[in-house]
Amino acid sequence: MTDAGTKSDNWIDSFLGAVLAAEYDPESTMNSRLYIERFDQATWFLLHEIGVTPRSIKAAGRRVAVVRQNFQYVRELRGGELVRIRSGFIAVGRKHFRFLHRMFDIENGALVATGDVTAVQASLETGKTVPLPRDHVERARALTITEATID
Repeated sequence: MTDAGTKSDNWIDSFLGAVLAAEYDPESTMNSRLYIERFDQATWFLLHEIGVTPRSIKAAGRRVAVVRQNFQYVRELRGGELVRIRSGFIAVGRKHFRFLHRMFDIENGALVATGDVTAVQASLETGKTVPLPRDHVERARALTITEATID
């Protein structure tokens, strides 16, 4: 991962890992639920870049709720392969963030999978969506990726 605060074209290095023996099936390919788990972990590192952490969101009486997800699997990962996820914001509204995760095989740079996610913040008390804090919106907009930055 890059050092804290270091960006390249607004993409954030949001996850590094490996496909462990306990995570693959009898054909030595990573189980599909694990792609989603990796993207979920990457989400928290992306949100951390704008000041949202599990601790801070709970202290604010809120939670992050994913309201839409679309995954594309380009190729399967096999046991022992190294994984990198890069993430960036696509759109930021008054009440939502939309972001893209891109998973790569570290050794050959091949795109493995993508996750297009829309999330909101909801009140822990009411369960209803709430407007995003202004500082989160401003930070996310500053990190918005564009078509020109997608390789």
